[in-house]
Formats: sequence, C-alpha cells, structure tokens
Amino acid sequence: MFPKLQRKLVFLYTLSTGLIITFILSITFLFYFTSQENRQESLFQKHLFTLMFQLQGNSHFTDLFLAQMEEKNQLIIHIEENNSPLFFPGSYRPDTRREILLSYAEKAADKEGIFTDSYPISSNMLQTSIFQIHGDSRDVYLGNILVLQTPAGYKKLTLLQDISDSRKKSLKTGCFYLFIDLFGILLLFLSGRWFVRRSLRPLEETYQKQQDFVAAASHELRSPIAVIQMTADAVSSHSAEDTRLLSVIKNECRRGSALIKNLLLLASAEQREWAVRKRKFEIDDLLLSLLELYEPLCLSKNGTLQLRLPEEPLPPVSADPELCRQILTILLDNAIAYSLTRPSRKILLRAEHCHPHTLVFVVDHGPGIPDEEKEFIFDRFYKSDKSRNKKDHFGLGLSIAITLAKIQGLKLGVQDTDGGGSTFYLQI
Repeated sequence: MFPKLQRKLVFLYTLSTGLIITFILSITFLFYFTSQENRQESLFQKHLFTLMFQLQGNSHFTDLFLAQMEEKNQLIIHIEENNSPLFFPGSYRPDTRREILLSYAEKAADKEGIFTDSYPISSNMLQTSIFQIHGDSRDVYLGNILVLQTPAGYKKLTLLQDISDSRKKSLKTGCFYLFIDLFGILLLFLSGRWFVRRSLRPLEETYQKQQDFVAAASHELRSPIAVIQMTADAVSSHSAEDTRLLSVIKNECRRGSALIKNLLLLASAEQREWAVRKRKFEIDDLLLSLLELYEPLCLSKNGTLQLRLPEEPLPPVSADPELCRQILTILLDNAIAYSLTRPSRKILLRAEHCHPHTLVFVVDHGPGIPDEEKEFIFDRFYKSDKSRNKKDHFGLGLSIAITLAKIQGLKLGVQDTDGGGSTFYLQI
C-alpha cells in the first residue's frame, strides 16, 4: 500500500517540478538562440551595407580587400557586372563548393520572384530578403542578392556568410541546457523520494501499529470465544429457557469466530503475508466445483444456481486457484444472502473469454447497488443497511475479495444487472 503511494507521490512531484524547470530552461535557451540569430543577422547586414555602399559609389574592389573580408568574416562574395563575374576566385573555402552555393542562392532569389540575370526596370535596385541556405555538408549560410542599375547596365552582388560554427555553438549550448535539465530532474527525483519517504514514515508506522493491533486483538479474542463455545456445548440442561440462551451464546460465538477469522485474513493479505501461488489451471473446472457446492444450498432456500459456459473451451488462466475460489465463494455467499429473498430466486454463474482476459460473472437479481454506493462497497465494514440490523454479514467479505484480487494482479468490479440486481465480475 505505502510503496505504491510513495511511487505515485514521487512521480507527481518529479513530473510537476520537472516540467517547471524544463519550461524555464527552454525559455532561457530560446532567448539565447534568438539573440544569437539576431546578432548574426546584424553582422551580416553590416557587411552587406559596406559592399552595397561601395557598389553604389562605383568604387573599385581589389582582390586583397575582398580576400581579407572573406577570410575575416567567413564570407562568400560574388560580384557580376552585366552578367560577367569579376576575376576574383575567392579566398574563403567553404565545406560546399562555391558554385553550388551560388546556384542555391539563385534558387532562393527565384522563389521570391526576383530574377537576377537582368537589370532592374521598375526601380534602381532589386534586393532579396535575408535568406538561409544549406550546403551539401550540413553547413548553413545567410544570404542576400542585390542588383543595382548603373549607367553601363547593372551590377549584381551575391553575399553569403557561413554560420555553421555559430549553429554548432548553439547546438552545444542546447545539449548543455538539456544536460542541466536531466540532471536537475534526477536531483528532484532523489530529493522527492527522500522527502516523501520521510513524510510517510509516521503514517506508515501508525498504520502498521493499527494492523498489529487488529491481528493481536483477533488472536487474543480467539481463545475466550473458543472457551465460551466449548463451555456452552458442555452444559446440559433440560430447561427450555437455558437451551435457548445457550443457543444464543453458540450463535454469537460462531459470529465472533467468523469475524476474527476475516479480520486475520484481511490483515495478513494487506501486509502481503499471504502466499500467492500462481499457476495455470482450468477455470471451468473451478466453476463446476462451485456449482456442485452451492447448488444444494440454493435449492434448500428455494432458489436456483445456474452455470453458463461458452461453447468453445475456455483457455487456462494464470492465477492462484485457491484465492480465486475464495473470491468467488464470497461473491456467491453475498448473492445467496441478498438475492434469494427476492421474488426472482435465481443466481447465474458464467464465464467468457475476451482476449487476453477471462471474465467470470456472478449475476443476481437482488435489490441492486445504487450508483452512489458502488465506490464504497469494497471498503471494510461497509454495509448498505445503515441500521446494521442484519447480523449475517459484517461488511468484510467484499473487502477481503478485492484485496485477494489485487495481490494477484486481478480486477474485481461490479455493474448493474439488466432488470435489476448486481453483477460482480472477476477479470483474470
């Protein structure tokens, strides 16, 4: 019980705080990445304006000036005049060939509807927006193409800047942020587990003391009740009143013994002291044995117990057969107690296979269970009869049944029966 609760609390704590720290780090990295991109674009525009100013002023470019500018700023500068390129081979050597990158830049300009192989007509200048292109070696470039009208025709400037190193730096920074995030989540998980374990320790100790008290009290009560019962059996009297009183003592002793047995069973199951022996077995054989056991009891109460199995043989199931028998016994006892007193004195025991599970149903036509009470019927000592006048049941049966189901990893539930009543199902 408490280990499962501890795992849930640690998971919720780690998830909530982890999402917060991830959100903060993501926003921080996004701000860093955006600022880096803006800075890179500003530097690129600065180089573009420098070259554009010299082109507009009809300044002459020396190879030395262009070579130094390329090497210093990782630029690719390509200038044409009337479709004739300047005799400048370029000094910067990118990972992808210059000719290929220039063709990619031309395609980017074409996508914007700017054709750079002719001079401007409607204006003195044509210019693309700042775009990005990718080379063949995972290299990335900022680019811009500018076409200026001149008295002799036109000049075209294609400017590219390699930003691969900047992108790699951003990627390394992103990995560093990711490492911080994962490391922070790990620390949150470890601290959360320590904090939750420390917080639950007093509650766990209190619960353990309660369970120990129930077990100890049950053991201590067994002996005096057994002595009272044996004494009542040994007393012989011919008085009718004495006989009636002794009968009351015996009945109450039997009820007390049953209650103690159920309390011990429930305490041992919740403390995981019950040995679960899972194996493959035939569920239809178990149902047939229950039919043989309970059919005479139903007939003695003027009722019927029917067993309905599918035409196809049911596959073997993997569970503890003794615990499954005990669960179904509790369900049948409840059905007999609450439904055979009604006009429809019929109980149906049926099974079906819904891959990958096998379902066993105990169907009765008793008073049924209101929807608002369905979530409470598996609580210990819960009884729909608030007056508790009926002494046949203590309200522990269904609590024991669902506990025995949980320790096997099975599912026990309830739903309404068509026409009235309750249908309990065990999913194996």
